[in-house]
This record gives sequence, structure tokens and C-alpha cells, in this order.
Amino acid sequence: MSETVPPGLLDDALEWLRGLDGVPPERAREWLPELRERHPGVRMRLLWQREAAVDEYHYDLLLPSSEGTVSLAFAPDRVIPWPLRGGQRSGEQLVLRVNGVDITMGQAVSALDVLWEDADLARRLVNAALVDQVLATRQTDLSTDRLQQAMDAFRRARGLLTAEATRRWMAERGVSHARLEEIVAGEAAVADLRREVVEEQPVEDFFAARREEFDRLRVVRLRYADPGRADAVAAFLRDGSAPPDGVDKDADPVALATGEVLAGVATCRMEANGRGDLTALFGAPAAEARAGAVLGPVRLPDGGFCVAYVLVVEPAVLDGVTRGLVERRIFDEWLEEHRRHAHVEWFWGSKARTDEITAELRS
Repeated sequence: MSETVPPGLLDDALEWLRGLDGVPPERAREWLPELRERHPGVRMRLLWQREAAVDEYHYDLLLPSSEGTVSLAFAPDRVIPWPLRGGQRSGEQLVLRVNGVDITMGQAVSALDVLWEDADLARRLVNAALVDQVLATRQTDLSTDRLQQAMDAFRRARGLLTAEATRRWMAERGVSHARLEEIVAGEAAVADLRREVVEEQPVEDFFAARREEFDRLRVVRLRYADPGRADAVAAFLRDGSAPPDGVDKDADPVALATGEVLAGVATCRMEANGRGDLTALFGAPAAEARAGAVLGPVRLPDGGFCVAYVLVVEPAVLDGVTRGLVERRIFDEWLEEHRRHAHVEWFWGSKARTDEITAELRS
């Protein structure tokens, strides 16, 4: 909070919290805009904790500012004693039961060891938490018309073009209509946040300063299981060293790729990639690659080895497709900055693993 607390804020907030006694979170969220309207300009975030032993909710209202955060709560006399707060019924530790065999939360979490091998998955989890943190302090209620527009867009994006298809999609995922509206409203709120972030750094300025990052590179991409073969092919393409077995010394990159596929030693794709995507895979060499450049080999997440030959570089122009890529990059960098300063706590995994993944998220 600022040094001067807005008149009546704490009294109003405390009285509002007293009114949440026995109220579920979805209702509490509906009531929060009323308090926000009485104190415009004050950021507010509502948190809650379900007390499993008595099936009630405890609420905290956070009032963040540049100097710190005020946390305000009200606890009725009958609430659970502090030593028992957070206790759970044994059944709440179960994820599923198969033929009478229980699978606990701990067992399910242990199956997520793939997280430590995939920084992208960890990044998505942290990003989701950061976005939720920002949205929790904002007024995100949608008008009826805006919610319907967002719902229509949500359905089109997933091919749910009929009411029956939508009902089937909901049934398969156990989603009620109220929960579907929450999901859609959440996506709309994220879209609004993305627009605000982009407006703070105009697309045209960002593109002008970093145009080459959005070039399109047409490449021949080869994937090998044998790292030795990948090294030999890369050396041949790069500096004309001795051709690998079965490769004609005069073969051009396309002919070489065709021969490798026919010989069964590699798979091949010819594709157009954004320079940024190639840089993420091949590192710094791709950032300045021109036609004729050889990238790799690099080890792929699936254990294979990739070599790419750049056929053509198409300079970027700010068309509709590129504008979308620039907007995504601006938002991604906004998230990167927030990840860099985030306090991340992992509740499973060894310290060595959690420290490593957290360091990668902040790099």
C-alpha cells in the first residue's frame, strides 16, 4: 500500500470479508467487483484455502503495492484450530483406483519425472502461475455479449461447431457449463493481458529493431540415429571433406538428402522455419545463417541428431503472420522477465533437480 491508505478501505475490506462466511469461492469472486468499484485504483487479489476437515473456506484479501503487500483476513470463532489447518481426508490423497488398487497423489507426481527433462513443460507451469497472479488483481468480469463472443471463438478454435459436439466435448472432460464459462473467461482475460503488454511496446518498433530474427529460412533438415553419420554429413556439406560412405562427392544437399533417406540412414524434411525457431534449436549459428549455411549436428530431445542445410533466406516483412509472431515474442519476453524475478518453490524432486530447472527458467 502507499503511505496514505485510501479512506475507509480497511474498514470496507474487513466488513466485506466478514460477509464471506459460508460463501463458496465462485460466489466470492462474483462479489469482489463491488468492493473494487468502491475503491478504484486499488489492486486486490482474493485467495482462499479449503479446510478439508470441515469443508469450509478461509479467505485472505491481498492488497499489493510497490512497497509490499497487506494481507487482510477474518476468521469466525468456529473455524478450525491453526494446528489442524491444511489437514486432509485420506481420500483426498487418491487420484484414481484401478481394479481396487489405489493410486495416490505421491505416486502420480512421481510419474511426472519427465518434467525434469523438459524445461518447456516447467516453463508453461510457471507461466500459467504468473499470468494467474496478475489476473487475480484485476477486474476480469465479461459482459454477456463479450462472453458469448469469447465462447464462439473458443468453440471455433476447437472445431465445436454444433451444440452436440460441444456437449460431447464437455462430457468427455467432465466440464460443467459453469466451468466452461470460467475457462472461456480466463482465456479472454489472458488475451486482454497480452494486448496490454503489446501496446506498451509497439509491434512496429520491436520489428524494426529486430527484423532479422523474423526471417524465414527454407532448409533441408536431416535426422540421424547415428551421431557419427551426422558428423560426417555435416562436415561434407560444410567444408567439402571426404563424403560419407554411399554419398557422391558431387551431390548437392537435396540429392544427398534423397540418397540418405533411400539408404535408410536418415529421415528428411524440407520446410520453412522462422529464424528464431532455428536459433532455439541450433543456437548462435542460426542467428546469422545465410543461404548455404550448415547447422548442427545437435542432439534432439528424442535422442536423434539433426543437421540442417539452409537453401534460401527470405527477409522478414511485417505482414499479418509476422505481426502475430512479433506479438507472441513481446509477450514471451514479458513472461521471461517475470520468471527471472519469480520466487519458485517445488514440492517434489531432489534439490539438485529443482535448482537446475529453476536456474534454466531464469536464464
